[in-house]
Amino acid sequence: MAQTADDLYQDAMQVCRNGHVVTDLAHTYPERRLTHCDRCGAPTLDRCSTCGSELPGAVLVPGLSPVGAMRPPRYCAVCGAVYPWTPGRPAAAADPLAPLERLLRRLPRVARQLRWRQGERPPFRVTDEKDLEDLVRALLPLHFDDVRPEGRTPRYAAGTRVDFLLAPERVAVAVKYARPPVLAAQVAEQLQEDEAYYRVRPGCRTLVALAYDPEGLLREPRLLESAWSVRDDEWELRAVVGAPEPSHPAA
Repeated sequence: MAQTADDLYQDAMQVCRNGHVVTDLAHTYPERRLTHCDRCGAPTLDRCSTCGSELPGAVLVPGLSPVGAMRPPRYCAVCGAVYPWTPGRPAAAADPLAPLERLLRRLPRVARQLRWRQGERPPFRVTDEKDLEDLVRALLPLHFDDVRPEGRTPRYAAGTRVDFLLAPERVAVAVKYARPPVLAAQVAEQLQEDEAYYRVRPGCRTLVALAYDPEGLLREPRLLESAWSVRDDEWELRAVVGAPEPSHPAA
């Protein structure tokens, strides 16, 4: 039987600002969405920033699976706006927070190395949030010149937590230790409070939140990062899960 127009469904596409297609099945497989390109680190988008129309993705036919990947359009078919990856436009600049994100992702590796020290010196172990804050505070100056501790007592904490403000970059860094009872659902709730606090804080436009997970307790960490992250024209919450690499034991 011939297919009719009513049988067809067009999905949406997600593309990074440098033109790399992340997925052309963004609705069918939402777990494939990424906040940043896994090839170049540039932010991703799934709609025209001028009119808000979705980027057209793969056309789905009942009983058939799409083969290959579509190329991203150069111009919006609704309003005619040019997309950032269109030839003749400058490529998107490298993500200025990429060094911070790499550092946070590698914290389990750093902590693991600090467990072995020369001579009779005691090992450094990350056993709680205070240890984690100390480790982050020591490492941030490797990439950032102006790091300011921000003490606050959120409702979810029994005592004072220390976040870090990167003043010139207008970025706040908050860290969490993912272990029972603080796992995925609890981290999501804490991030909502953190976002509400920093969204209205003067001098802050981005919150980078680390879920430190040395034991690999958080399932599907990249999917969680996408679900927890928020981005609009004036604000970004970027979630990062620091988990052990598959080839290494937990820290």
